[in-house]
Amino acid sequence: EGSFILKFQFITRPWTVLGRAASLYTDPFIMISGTLTAYTLLGKLQKNGKINILEEYVSRLMRIVPTFAALIAFCTLILPWLSSGPMWNQVVTHHSEICKQYWWRNLLFIHNYFGFKDMCLTHTHHVGIDTQLFFVSPLLVLLLWKWPKKGSCVLLLLALVSTIMRYYVTYTMKLSNYIHFGTSIKQLFDTADNMYILPAHRATVYIMGIFLGFLLRNFRNVALTRGQLRAGNTLALLSFSASFFGPAVMGSIDYVYNPTDAAWYAAFAPILWCFSFGWIIFTAHIGHMGPLERLFSWPLFSLWTKISYTVYLTQFPIFFFNVGVTRTPENYGFFRMVFSLKEFVWIGLMSGVLTILFETPFQNIRNIIFKKKEIKLENVQKKIM
Repeated sequence: EGSFILKFQFITRPWTVLGRAASLYTDPFIMISGTLTAYTLLGKLQKNGKINILEEYVSRLMRIVPTFAALIAFCTLILPWLSSGPMWNQVVTHHSEICKQYWWRNLLFIHNYFGFKDMCLTHTHHVGIDTQLFFVSPLLVLLLWKWPKKGSCVLLLLALVSTIMRYYVTYTMKLSNYIHFGTSIKQLFDTADNMYILPAHRATVYIMGIFLGFLLRNFRNVALTRGQLRAGNTLALLSFSASFFGPAVMGSIDYVYNPTDAAWYAAFAPILWCFSFGWIIFTAHIGHMGPLERLFSWPLFSLWTKISYTVYLTQFPIFFFNVGVTRTPENYGFFRMVFSLKEFVWIGLMSGVLTILFETPFQNIRNIIFKKKEIKLENVQKKIM
């Protein structure tokens, strides 16, 4: 009984916001995806005056499909036969059966529209979201490039609509992006299926990323005064705190679910959260290297970016494998469970294998194909001149 009380007290502590607000962690990735896409496309527009949209789509698919398909094939056809355990059928075999039936949805990048229950490799819903947003991004970037004022108004309107959609669906369906005491599994699944995995509801931060990419491309030499920098840092810190620590009251054991609280959190927390990250990126880009900027510029992170996609793909199959093979009860230990060295090592190894066997070769093929096209174009231009 004493052990149970200690564990119960453990999960009521304020710092458990780290887990309760976990839905926020993926928003910066969506924003940064929009930033990189806009920055790249605007660079091509400034250089050539146009972009080959079909080429961008093909390049994107060559970048992500082979590795994605390899993982689906492994988890569907090979992983179920590698081991066994009390939970094996539930967490490994069950998912492989879903993939046998619905793998094609993943390769068409529409799997996030069918809910978690019938989704092959549920953790890859972000691949679907990001790909769908990418496919509309050239039109948004072209609009912003050709008509900056009108384009900005259109993008702001789309971001506003996405924000309103998050608020409305959360309030009317009594969803919750924040894990409070009493959150049911059904509520979590409903939140995912009706908001979290749908691109229209996640588009706000992607559009923020497009605006950030526009700023990075066009305002590289802007100079901020010390007062402006201090004001921006303060605003970013307040945004970070409001989005992350502000809703901590919803993590109290005495908290009673309120759809208005949940709707405000779902609508505005991602915006505030991503603004703080966007400010760090922008100030670093124009040369203001504070402690955070220097940390994020650490050379080791460049190495991490080489395997980040495969780390994202492999982590959950490894989690499920470890759950499936566990045969005896274990004492609960938060840090031991979260910071499992064995899992980190296996994720690193499997990510490296997937990168070497699939991602890097197809990246090289893609680079060869499109580099040849660039060389041919340059030769034609030289002959004309």
